[in-house]
Amino acid sequence: MIIDLSFQSNYSLELLEKLGTDNRYYYPGDASCGGKDGLIVKVIPSQGESWIGVFSFGEISYKGLCGVYTTPNPDKFCVISRGSGYIVSSFNPNDWNEVQSIPIMDVRSIKSQNIIVFADFTDLIGYDKNGIKWHERVANDGFKITEITDTYLRGEFWDIRNETNTTFEVDLLSGTLEKQE
Repeated sequence: MIIDLSFQSNYSLELLEKLGTDNRYYYPGDASCGGKDGLIVKVIPSQGESWIGVFSFGEISYKGLCGVYTTPNPDKFCVISRGSGYIVSSFNPNDWNEVQSIPIMDVRSIKSQNIIVFADFTDLIGYDKNGIKWHERVANDGFKITEITDTYLRGEFWDIRNETNTTFEVDLLSGTLEKQE
């Protein structure tokens, strides 16, 4: 379980093992009457009442990531539950979106660019305080992030066409795949 509180937030989060008595919301769907098993998170906004979110486990890969993250938007947080990701307003549990990366295998908070980057098997997707900032296909299957600077994300993957390890570099500002060798 990863807990990444890199960005400033207007809330606090608490991982729970059991449902409490606070208002409950089940994701996906923000239903209050019930849903699937998942990570249980108590959300305590700086103003207003606390509530509990149950974030459904992803079904694509049991190796999918699990974690809780602050985001570039100080009012929203991200929960990743076995590869399924949810970005939710701490003040309005009905204001939420699924992260457009499935299954999420890696997440990086990059304060220098004020973005959070999600990786699945083939793509990188960057979110800023307003939502999706960029989306880039990196490989046909499986890649590894090896380095992050203030301006670039670098990694490698096996290129089946050339039968070699190939490196890549993505510009964090634009999401453009700058270089492949």
